[in-house]
Amino acid sequence: MLSFDAEVLSLLFAQMNRALWPGQLLFGAAALGALWLVMTGRPLATRGAGAVLVAAWLCSGLVFHLYYFAGLSFTAPAYGALFLLQAALLTWSLLIRGRTVLGFQSGLTAWAGLLAMAYAVIVVPELALLRGEPATARAFGLAPGPTAVFTLGLLLMAPLRCPLHLLVLPAIWCFVAGATAWTLWIPEDLASPVIAVLLLAVAVRHNRRPAVRF
Repeated sequence: MLSFDAEVLSLLFAQMNRALWPGQLLFGAAALGALWLVMTGRPLATRGAGAVLVAAWLCSGLVFHLYYFAGLSFTAPAYGALFLLQAALLTWSLLIRGRTVLGFQSGLTAWAGLLAMAYAVIVVPELALLRGEPATARAFGLAPGPTAVFTLGLLLMAPLRCPLHLLVLPAIWCFVAGATAWTLWIPEDLASPVIAVLLLAVAVRHNRRPAVRF
């Protein structure tokens, strides 16, 4: 049994959006910048995109879960810790260790990733607009749902091998968000579990194929 309903959660997002404006625009621009870096194959594409993901997971963990959501649910500290752990994993794998390389190579994996990112950055916020509640829109970098889906999509932009260890926590959050969405009937996160399963299947299939260097 949840300690809040859909209306209370929407009011929470509206409060956060007002307080953090124009952070939504900044994270949206950063998401497009990360995609551009990966698509163009720039030498710093992986670290640039990685920095965007780290910032998004830190913000979602610290600001949403540990500050705003903590007033609604006792689960907020655990969720916040999950997001901070993912930020640490992304920092190590994409910014420090550097063994994962992101770059666009046309194929099922890359296009699945692009569709997931488009869903997170465009479709999810649009759902709030269609309901006539733009103030409650979930934005990448601030809201955990689109942050997790966008991360899954961007990490599929690894032409040699998808980093499965970085996909686990975003996928877990998609299932958590999906369970909450079905309980409270929140359109933004209803598809999250299905998206996570499909993207994980694509990633596993991609990793089983012979690596193609470019």
